[in-house]
Amino acid sequence: MRNIRKKMISIIFSIASLLIVFLIASSIITSPIFVCRLLTHSDSSIEDYAFFPSRIIAKGENPYNYALSLDCGVLGLEIEYETIAGEAKAELLPDFINSTESTSFIIVRNDEIIYEEYANGYQRDSINTSFSMAKSVVSLLVGKAIEDGYIRSLDQSIAEYITEFRGSAMGDITIEDLLLMRSNIAYEEAGFAWFRDDAYTYWMPDLRRLALTHATLTDRYEGRMHYNNYHPLLLGIILERSTGISVSDYFEKSIWQKIGAEYDASWSLDSEKSQFEKMESGINFRSIDFIKIGSMLLHDGYWNGERIINREWLRESIFANFPIDENEYIGTFLEDKNIGYQYMWYSRESQTGDLDYMALGKYDQILYVSPSNNTVLLRTGFSSGSVSDWPEVMGDIAAYCR
Repeated sequence: MRNIRKKMISIIFSIASLLIVFLIASSIITSPIFVCRLLTHSDSSIEDYAFFPSRIIAKGENPYNYALSLDCGVLGLEIEYETIAGEAKAELLPDFINSTESTSFIIVRNDEIIYEEYANGYQRDSINTSFSMAKSVVSLLVGKAIEDGYIRSLDQSIAEYITEFRGSAMGDITIEDLLLMRSNIAYEEAGFAWFRDDAYTYWMPDLRRLALTHATLTDRYEGRMHYNNYHPLLLGIILERSTGISVSDYFEKSIWQKIGAEYDASWSLDSEKSQFEKMESGINFRSIDFIKIGSMLLHDGYWNGERIINREWLRESIFANFPIDENEYIGTFLEDKNIGYQYMWYSRESQTGDLDYMALGKYDQILYVSPSNNTVLLRTGFSSGSVSDWPEVMGDIAAYCR
């Protein structure tokens, strides 16, 4: 019995020693802060805005308030959808919002709010986070920087702004390659969580340095779209170097204040030391303000009394070519979805045969714009709520509202 006890203690000691060695080695290879973040956070959360430091994006002096035209008919709208498990379900809209772990749901039709609901403990002034909807905002900022003369064209090599890449193969990549997510920069989503790029590009405390030192190229993508968080990080570096100010400040001055935000927003930073925006995911907002971005886009870049973004850029950057080439999306989350990808925006065919478009984020945060129905919708939530196809649901609701 004593020998068994000694053997067990020895095994436990060996495992503990190996774990300590692994943690020390991981800290040396990556960063002690990175390892600590992974140990304390098993996954990302919509409340991560409270975990990361952030830079304030101040509201403007000219807030825009939607007119209210609350449509009681929407309350009786039955949402038919399929769960991730393949189960067909139907629920009235208010019940659907609650059961799918949504935190906010807003419908704006003809520039009037016809439905505004907050659920699962959230209120109108609660903070939601964008996750990858931030990438679509990055696309808008690139267009604005071109309009303002900070960036000359999409055909420019990224090395013209990121001089560290001059003379290397990274210099063959253009700004447009980053926007289309069609560069040859390697990105590994699979594998052990601690050593894959999804974890690096979310939790590392110096994302600027990470993007500048990740120069691993591959030819396996063959020019096809591949979802890659290094692309928005590099665009963030280009934006701050070309404009001479932080990405948050540029967003505040060129878009947020002009759309008539009622509340301050913020952009999460990688760390207090680095002070670089989490370009891939980190805009934090009240939903009643973020949906105004959709209204501005619906009006071809004009909103709250002024032209905000060039309409030609919006048409170039938002709409994918339809019918889409399915071969472009093999191996991606868009495979067999009939959803096209342009400059960090997604588009799909509506029930009328026109194109709707959207910004998408993890856990199915979705800003959905339906021009043919003159409708904008915003949904935020803790998770996807087991809904298999949120874009389809949003499209159905937009069609009902026309």
